[in-house]
Amino acid sequence: MSRFKRHFTRVVLAIGAATFLYLLWAFNPARVWHHLELFGWGFAVILPFQIFDHMLNATAWKLAFQPETSGGTRFWDLVRVRIAGDGVNYLTPSAQMGGEFVRPGMLDSTLPKEVKITSVLVAKVTQSVGQAFFIISGIGYLLHARLFEFHAREATLGAFGVGGILFGIVLGVSLLLMEPPAWLERRFPEAVASSAPVRALLKRYLVRHPFRLFGSIGFFMLGYTWGAAEVWLICHFLRLPVSPMTALSIEFLSNLVDALAFWVPAKIGTQEAGKAAIFAAFGLPAEMGFTVGVVRHVRELCWAALGLSLYAAHQRRAQKA
Repeated sequence: MSRFKRHFTRVVLAIGAATFLYLLWAFNPARVWHHLELFGWGFAVILPFQIFDHMLNATAWKLAFQPETSGGTRFWDLVRVRIAGDGVNYLTPSAQMGGEFVRPGMLDSTLPKEVKITSVLVAKVTQSVGQAFFIISGIGYLLHARLFEFHAREATLGAFGVGGILFGIVLGVSLLLMEPPAWLERRFPEAVASSAPVRALLKRYLVRHPFRLFGSIGFFMLGYTWGAAEVWLICHFLRLPVSPMTALSIEFLSNLVDALAFWVPAKIGTQEAGKAAIFAAFGLPAEMGFTVGVVRHVRELCWAALGLSLYAAHQRRAQKA
C-alpha cells in the first residue's frame, strides 16, 4: 500500500508540474513575468494579510473546545499551531490530514491529551462543513445572479465534490460516535480502548454544545470568505479591477477546485489551472487568472514554509526536554 501511495504521489506531482509548465508556455513566460513585475511590492501586503485568516481559523478551533476546557489554551498558541498544521497539510502528500496529527502534540497546554485530540477532530469536522456550506452558498448565488452558467459536466463535478465532502463528514462522525463492532474490538483492542475517552468527549460536545459547533462552522466560513478579499487585492495590484462580488465568486469556485483536488500536494498545477479556467469563465483574461494562481501559490508556499519551521522548532524543543 505504501509503495502504491508513493507511486501515486509521484504521478500526481508529475502531472501537476506538467500542467503548470504547459500553461506557463501557453500564456508566454515573458507576459506572465511582466504581470508579476506589475504586482511588485504587492507581496509585502499579501504575505502578512494571511494572518487574519489564521486568526479566524484559530477562533473557530477555540470554539471546538468544550467551555470548561477552552480556557486552557492561549489564542496565539492556537494560531501558531494552526499555521504549523496547515504547513504540514500543504507540503505533505497526506490528503490534508497530516497536519491534524501534529496539532494536539504542539499545543502548549496542561489539558489532557484526549481533550486536545477531540478539539482537533471537532475543528476538522466544522472546517469541512464550513467549506462545504461556503461552496454550496456560492454556487447558489452564482446560479441566482446568473454570473456563471454551469455546463452539465461542471455542475455534476461540483455536486459530486460537495456531496462527497458532506458524505465523508457524516460517515466519519458516525463511525466515531457509534459503538465499535465486536470484530473490531477483538482485532484492535488497544486502539478501541484508547479511543474511548475521545469518542465520549466528542459525543458530549456534539450533544451539549450545538451553538459552539455552529459558531465554529461560521468562523471557518468567514476564513474562506476572507480569501475573496485576498483575490480582490491581488487583482488590484495586477491592475485588473474586479468588483467585490466577482472576487467572492472567484473564491467560491476556487474552493470547489480545491475540494475536488484535495489530494494534490501543494496544489501543484491545480492552483494555476483552476484560476485560469475560472477567470475565463467570468470573461476575464485567462493569463491573469494563471498569474493570480502563481501569486497565491507563492503566498501559500511562504506560509507553509513558516509552518514547517514552527513544527521543526517544536520538535527540537521536545527532544531537548
